[in-house]
Amino acid sequence: MSAEYKKAKGAAFSVAAPDHDHVFISSKQHLKECQKAKKDELSFLAATRQMFQPTYTMLGHNWLDERGAEGIGYVKAVGTLLPERMREIMPNMRFNIKTSFNRLLRDQCNPDGSKVMPAPALIKKVMCDLNGYAFFGSELGQDKAFMETVLEYNELVVIASEVLRITPTFLKGWVGTFFRDRGGIQARVFKMINGVVETRLREKADREAGLIDTPAPSDLVTWTIDTAPTELNWGARRITYEVIALWFGSLHALSATTSYALYDLCLYKEYLSPLREELSSEEFTNFMNTTQGLPLLDSFIKESTRHNPMEAMSGRRQALKDFYYSDGTKVAKGAWTCVPAKAILQDEQYFPDALRFNGFRFVPHKANVPDGVRKALQPEGPSKLTDISPHYHSWGIGSVVCPGRFYASVAMKLVLEHIVQNYEVELVDPKAERASIWRSYVLPVERTKVRFTPRSA
Repeated sequence: MSAEYKKAKGAAFSVAAPDHDHVFISSKQHLKECQKAKKDELSFLAATRQMFQPTYTMLGHNWLDERGAEGIGYVKAVGTLLPERMREIMPNMRFNIKTSFNRLLRDQCNPDGSKVMPAPALIKKVMCDLNGYAFFGSELGQDKAFMETVLEYNELVVIASEVLRITPTFLKGWVGTFFRDRGGIQARVFKMINGVVETRLREKADREAGLIDTPAPSDLVTWTIDTAPTELNWGARRITYEVIALWFGSLHALSATTSYALYDLCLYKEYLSPLREELSSEEFTNFMNTTQGLPLLDSFIKESTRHNPMEAMSGRRQALKDFYYSDGTKVAKGAWTCVPAKAILQDEQYFPDALRFNGFRFVPHKANVPDGVRKALQPEGPSKLTDISPHYHSWGIGSVVCPGRFYASVAMKLVLEHIVQNYEVELVDPKAERASIWRSYVLPVERTKVRFTPRSA
């Protein structure tokens, strides 16, 4: 993909794959036309359905192909209500993170108190606990059996969806049934979440009828119920599917990006001192009060996502019928049109010194950055991790961008703040493989280990 991007020099190019062809675009004109395509021409939901194979990974649930056809309640729940109430739950999020690290790193330590852990596995468990609190509150978030099951389910979806995408049609029913029924994991997760949703719906009806006056729990289950499109009469089952889909998308991406940021903390130790200074200053107090700020940590995470994108492509749209760009480029029915995100993030014309890690490249020019640490600046000026820009497509493109990016930003910052302030971290083997590639995914290697040594008080 990267080689074809360089040869294309801004023009569209195609890459074949076992399941469908990909037509990659990167020019302003192509992106504009993609974003303006009619809902029955290019579909984000159809591409998402093909990616995750929900018929077999979500107990038969399927999204409609047309963009917006099933309502956008989840956008408000994740993109508006969650960020609005973040300040209320951030202290508990921080306590949750501390509790998770203490539990996971307390046993079988070395004499100096250090412990070696496979980094992705550790981060995944921490993020699972954190998301459990934000998504499910105390009802399920503190249920150990449920949290272990939902983490196992997350792993199953990753494997099953990728296998099913390249499975021949005549075998898909058999293979899909194997994954769907494996250990009853999907059924157990659905039953437990659906039970909470049914209870919340009954309580909401009683609350509206004046039968009870207790406030609804402040978590994503409640917010998804409250923002479900009323004209579509979503019942408990449909809301449960939405919560499960949001859970998977959040945990998968958060765990990978935070693992890469942890690797970069190990590799580029010159950033630890300025980051610790920022996290010990009024900047952190302001962040806890507003969810905003921490420009150095924000830039470090953004550079880590640029340097280690977990996917080589972004902005997926599936053609529901033959689609033509204005220059004649054709996207055949069933094919995808996408942005070659990783190739763009490594393009020198957009990111000076692109192949080098520059943790503070996105901070404001006037930021207090030590000499020798800031090695490159973006020509367009500073930007935030959550910003949408013409050349940074990690959150998506156009109007279809990740509404959960504000929660993701806060969650990553809180986890990394705990690591930076409480541990010295180092890769056990600095030469160990850190990324593995499977098709368009670039994921952290599960076996790569990091040594966590408590900092002296």
